[in-house]
Amino acid sequence: MRWTDDGSGAAADHDPPPGPTARRRSGLVLLVAAAAIVLAVVAMVATRPEAEPGDPHASPGTSTSPTPVAPTAPPTTQPAATTPGMDADPAALADLEALAATLTPLGLTSPAEWDRWLPEGKPFPGADTAEDMATCPRLADRLGPALGTTMSYWTGTLPNGPYGCTWATVPLVYDSPDYDYVVSVGFLADGTTAASLARGFATAGGPCPWNEPAAVPGAVLVRCSTDTSTEYTLALPDTRLAGGLWTLVVSVKDRAAVPAPQVLPVLVEGVVHAFG
Repeated sequence: MRWTDDGSGAAADHDPPPGPTARRRSGLVLLVAAAAIVLAVVAMVATRPEAEPGDPHASPGTSTSPTPVAPTAPPTTQPAATTPGMDADPAALADLEALAATLTPLGLTSPAEWDRWLPEGKPFPGADTAEDMATCPRLADRLGPALGTTMSYWTGTLPNGPYGCTWATVPLVYDSPDYDYVVSVGFLADGTTAASLARGFATAGGPCPWNEPAAVPGAVLVRCSTDTSTEYTLALPDTRLAGGLWTLVVSVKDRAAVPAPQVLPVLVEGVVHAFG
């Protein structure tokens, strides 16, 4: 199962409609519960961005270079390695392999100023929404056109994970969300590895299948699905901080117009633009 965050009503990545502090904090309390509903992952074994030029909330140390950082090891021509012994639906494994094959070499670098909050992560909620959003990439304007809908920051902050900053479709709902799309960017530095994160994902049907994309050394791609939604998580090591782990998550309802495998590349492109 997973956590989530995001919010705003009219314009992309704008602050959510003002409300009492108690509501913001209740949103935090409901974060895990909301994720359970939004992502429709019934059970979970314990497991525990892109600031645009001129964005007033951009983190001071955030890079806006669109050039990805080259991985430390060259990609191979071998197919992605699927987890040994994983008993999964062949069609699900085929979807996982097909998406892994589309990934290209990429690297993400965390801002050095994040170190002051690690390994615990940045406190959330902060003093206000602007503070929470300050470390998040700006993705709503990129996601909205690609998905044919309006997306907004929903909740969360960085560094935190695996659901640090989260975006969802508007109108935003905090009590009983049922979004077609939920997109998250997280960052962990608490000893969680890509493999240990992947092994912790499960639904009522059993462990979620995962593989190791050949183009992104050290990364894992996880696919979790239920009767109503599909979720992909790409977890990859940070290029700067030993033990740092990025988590890029897309959860899409089966009823949505754009399927999950088409949403993940949009998310990856946006995060590389912010932290590549």
